[in-house]
Amino acid sequence: MSEPMKEPATATWGLRISDADFDKLRAGFEPESWDDKWGVSAGEQSQSRNVLIHVTRNPTGKDHYVLDIKPHGEDGDSREGIKVEAITWDQKKGEIHITEEQAKKEVVVITRRLLECDFEALPEYDVSILWDHPNAAISSVNGN
Repeated sequence: MSEPMKEPATATWGLRISDADFDKLRAGFEPESWDDKWGVSAGEQSQSRNVLIHVTRNPTGKDHYVLDIKPHGEDGDSREGIKVEAITWDQKKGEIHITEEQAKKEVVVITRRLLECDFEALPEYDVSILWDHPNAAISSVNGN
């Protein structure tokens, strides 16, 4: 069993994704070596038909992000498309506070790199956002 998030937060998202991206997220990514920093796995919620996508840190298996995805519209209407309804993330990376916006960008960068997801509705984000946190720069300037 993995270590729980220290300071979890959940926010609605409403991001529509393609069938192809949903299939890639559900297929996931199993780390094969210590060099693989991230893993992605899918599970279902028992109270709904939504799919939970867990993005975990290797080798700890600790969830850093969980995407709550509704595979179809109300009553299974596929015309509404597939939607990431919410994201849950750990607000703390060491002493750095991770905002909702930062968490969304990070999970997109990770899944684009690992799974080759497109997330066509979103712009490209520079991979450096994974380690170059604006909040870290502010903390170091203020001496906090």
